[in-house]
Amino acid sequence: MAEVEADAPPAANYSSEPAASPAKTSNQSSALAQIKANFFLPLWILAIPWTQEIIDQVFFGGQWNLILHPRSLIGIPGIFLSAFSHSGFIHLISNTIGFAIFSWLILAKSRRDYWTVFLIGWLGGGAISWLVGPTSVHGLSGVVYTLFGYLLVIGWLERRVIPLLISVFVLLNYSATLWGIFPTNPMVAWWGHLIGFILGVFAAYGVYREPKKTLP
Repeated sequence: MAEVEADAPPAANYSSEPAASPAKTSNQSSALAQIKANFFLPLWILAIPWTQEIIDQVFFGGQWNLILHPRSLIGIPGIFLSAFSHSGFIHLISNTIGFAIFSWLILAKSRRDYWTVFLIGWLGGGAISWLVGPTSVHGLSGVVYTLFGYLLVIGWLERRVIPLLISVFVLLNYSATLWGIFPTNPMVAWWGHLIGFILGVFAAYGVYREPKKTLP
């Protein structure tokens, strides 16, 4: 009698580790891409004044300054260009540090808010400085103070965890920046700082989201 061999069916190959969800992997990749983009965005903007300053120092001996001259036709281009012109590398470095830090803090909250506040500080600050400024001026500090003013108040307006933590962090670590809006140094355009700061506060009121009200 021929012997019949009954082979057992192959065991299922089960993995002890659950497979990663495609949606979860996609979300993680998207979040990392967003973080990377937010990190480099202020640096791309800063590349403009740094390029201008390098060209100015190398080829023009520090004489190629894109200055905003208040209430004059020749000063109108300064509304758009003066923020990206500086009196030297020390001036540029001091503005670079504040601009980068405040930009990253806003981008941690909202990219939309960042572009809104930046444009208000850049174009709005330039236009107001041209209309009411007492002296000629250039530099990114007005925009820096717009970002700073926004950061100081947005958390108290929205009363949500992340914005509030950011506002408290800025208040505790950068409150000394407020001295820049007062006429304490005759060589500093304090009024440009003040205009930027006020614009930042108004920008915060313009873009903040009402806190969600819980039903009783």
